[in-house]
Amino acid sequence: MAPTSPARPDGADADLVGSVVAAIRERISTGQFPVGTWLRQEKLATELGISRMPVREALRRLQAAGTIEILANRGARVRLPSVRDLSEVYEIRGVLEGHAAAAASQLITSEQLARLRHAHELFLQVIADLEDGRGRRQDQRRPSWHEANSLFHGVIVEASGNRNLGQVIEGLHQRVPFNLSWLALGNDIRLLRQNAAEHGRILAAVDAGQADRARTLTMAHARRARELMVRKLDELELRS
Repeated sequence: MAPTSPARPDGADADLVGSVVAAIRERISTGQFPVGTWLRQEKLATELGISRMPVREALRRLQAAGTIEILANRGARVRLPSVRDLSEVYEIRGVLEGHAAAAASQLITSEQLARLRHAHELFLQVIADLEDGRGRRQDQRRPSWHEANSLFHGVIVEASGNRNLGQVIEGLHQRVPFNLSWLALGNDIRLLRQNAAEHGRILAAVDAGQADRARTLTMAHARRARELMVRKLDELELRS
């Protein structure tokens, strides 16, 4: 007798489950679902216009990936990474993004360099808005900061010419909710200025074709981000 194919979990269509995973992950990444948000199956199913079955399986996959946690008799919520997880993610990201920056310094095009400069200008605009009162509520500036950060690091990876490297780095980004990075920076304009200045120095090194300097600066940037994140994580765990 020929072996039968394993049934799909809960009868959910694999492509549909994958699209639900992507939709939830996108909302987590953009901060629409901050750390600690409870993800209700019925509500998600209604919003997405589907049954609860694929939502249930999508949440299981996200739990396996470490993005959310499912608590018995309570439901699923966006997971707060452990200090160890956070440290390991940023250590790896620093090495990989440092390599990407070194490669980008030798391969970047004029068009890519223009987008990199634009990202840096966005950082500076957010800070200017906060300083002159146009962004009184700092959360209102979070999307612009995330846009700048995603654009900057995305262009660096793109300019490295290594698509596989980009996929690995993207997977690491998904391990840390975006709103956690804003929490670590957004309440202190001094930290935002320092962060923007770090991006500016990386930009200058890439523009000048200084591969070793671009690598060193990018790794140092990841290391400082890790320190800030760990500090914020400790604060959040003390409050919980």
